[in-house]
Amino acid sequence: MNGPVPSAFKIASLALLALAAGCAGLPPLTTLSPLERTPRLEALCKRPFLNGEVRLIHALTPVLAGHEESTAIAVLAADPERKRFRSVLMTLEGLVLFDIESAEGVQVHRAVPPFAGPAFAQGMAEDIAFAFFAPADEPSVLGEGEGGSLVCRYHRPQGETVDVVIATDGAAEVRLYGAGQEPRKRVRIPRLDGPGLAGKLEIQGLGWPGYGLKLRLIEAEQNGAGQLGKDKIIH
Repeated sequence: MNGPVPSAFKIASLALLALAAGCAGLPPLTTLSPLERTPRLEALCKRPFLNGEVRLIHALTPVLAGHEESTAIAVLAADPERKRFRSVLMTLEGLVLFDIESAEGVQVHRAVPPFAGPAFAQGMAEDIAFAFFAPADEPSVLGEGEGGSLVCRYHRPQGETVDVVIATDGAAEVRLYGAGQEPRKRVRIPRLDGPGLAGKLEIQGLGWPGYGLKLRLIEAEQNGAGQLGKDKIIH
């Protein structure tokens, strides 16, 4: 074809490339036999996630279109056993921008533009649950992945798949694939200091448009049993 390529042809070509990338399928793994599937390995599957009530304070830096935005403070009070949490996002000066609670549903206590709107609240709730709560009690498949990593694969009823990958150096990733096996989200954890406690982690949305949430842990405090309320979030 001579001359400039029509813009429509370019757009169609890019769409096909994106579709091909999204349909690459799940990463291969070598399934472990029942005898190889030990309690120690299954415990490693849960290590990236919280195992008790906790209050976490992070410095949160959004990444949009490849550029880091202004850092904010994110406070999370979480109860992983009951899959409940409350999260507050505020400026460094203490102005509350967003206050969300998730139990049987998502409840927004405060949201100022540009954080107002049900789509943002639902997306934030999904990211928090994905990063800090284990997908299920036990993985559907336990296997060995690339580089000798441990892969804990969870199949969700709606057709999604979650892979928890524990590398030989202790780094971890949590990957979400859609019903068509396309990558949707990823959490990268360079090092774990305890169950669900990472000095740094990054949540990445892999759809269009993509985004990132870089979190640096400032403080972690174990909570006793009881209701998750604002008195447990901000002191």
